[in-house]
Amino acid sequence: MRKRSKFQEQEIAADLLPVMNVMFLMIPLLLAAMEYASMSSINVSPPRFSAARAEEKKEDSPKDKPLNFKVIVLEDGFRISADGQQDGAEAGKASDSGAPTIPLAKPGTPLNDYARYDYVALEQRAKGYKELFPNEVTVTISAESNVPMQALIHTMDALAGRECKLAGALKGEAIPANCYFWQPIVEGGAG
Repeated sequence: MRKRSKFQEQEIAADLLPVMNVMFLMIPLLLAAMEYASMSSINVSPPRFSAARAEEKKEDSPKDKPLNFKVIVLEDGFRISADGQQDGAEAGKASDSGAPTIPLAKPGTPLNDYARYDYVALEQRAKGYKELFPNEVTVTISAESNVPMQALIHTMDALAGRECKLAGALKGEAIPANCYFWQPIVEGGAG
């Protein structure tokens, strides 16, 4: 006969009832939450290329040519260029010194003061370019390494238009007229 030890082996039964109760309550809650959560996306497709021969190509009008709009956020303002030509530079020169196209609104303020940049003037320039190139929606943005991320975000907002609301466009409506360059491409490093 076997001797029983001081501690006998006991079977422990797992009580799954509390876990099942929680899951039973979670399912309707998640279903109700999905009713109120709206998921949205912006469809992105790669650029289309065509193999048109040079003799078949028509002369493009200025509005059909790509703008190649580029904004560089510097410590001392914004440098704007379009089609490889700096805005405000002498004709034929790609850039006109290191001076910004739009200087600071508040010179002498620290870098973490985001109101130092003239976002209103930047938005006006974007509006002017949008009137010249109504089909263009892309802008390339780069910044110097010490420019704060929040300044870059404010720059994107100014280039898109502060009153731009694209929610209706996701539902099939037309893009509002107050939306300028709402597809930013952010590059690393200024230049």
